[in-house]
Amino acid sequence: MSSEKTTAAVNNEAFSAYDRKVHRWGRISMFLALITMYFPVVGVCLRYGVSIEWASVGAGVLTVLAAFGMNQIIEPFTFAPMLGAGGTYIGFTTGNVSQTKIPCVTSCQEIMGVEMGTKEGDVVATLAVGTCSLVTTLEVALGVAFVHIIYPVLTSPALEPGFNNVLPAVMGAMLVQRIMWNWKVGVVPFVLGCIAALIFGQAWFSSYGIWIMLVLIAITVVWARYLFQKGMIK
Repeated sequence: MSSEKTTAAVNNEAFSAYDRKVHRWGRISMFLALITMYFPVVGVCLRYGVSIEWASVGAGVLTVLAAFGMNQIIEPFTFAPMLGAGGTYIGFTTGNVSQTKIPCVTSCQEIMGVEMGTKEGDVVATLAVGTCSLVTTLEVALGVAFVHIIYPVLTSPALEPGFNNVLPAVMGAMLVQRIMWNWKVGVVPFVLGCIAALIFGQAWFSSYGIWIMLVLIAITVVWARYLFQKGMIK
């Protein structure tokens, strides 16, 4: 009995040290990334003596916030439990979270047999996001280097239907995987989303997708809590 408590304490202490390192280096790396993003702008201004028009910058910032501001509120709450601390820092620094990072994480966690939200799941998610970031960066570098060869192939009429359906295929596969992971919880938001799309139409659903996602997340949390209190899920 005493040995089990000692082992648990050691494991908790080890994970606490790991978490502290993740947050420390994650904050440092994100801060450096934010600074680095402004280097091209500063370089152009210094090289060509161009002054920054703050009115134009403000108008551009407001436009971006109007289009994607809600994403920055919803996505961290939605993706952080899947990505873990390390995966969240890396994923939101390198970008393209929903299209590449989330499918990679869910697949790796499924293969390794770990659950998201656990310490083991966080470690697997961090490794998955880091590997995915390296691979996608290499792909982009190769694409830029050989764009004159790749572009005619990618834009050919024969491949166009496939590329137009890559994102729905990835999201559909991930959706089925999440629903099958705990169908009692996942079936409710899925059915409600389908009903909303059928009633109001695809155009309306696409226009208000962010707000619909926010409502469905809230409904899912309430529904999962209800199932937990009833003892229907663990």
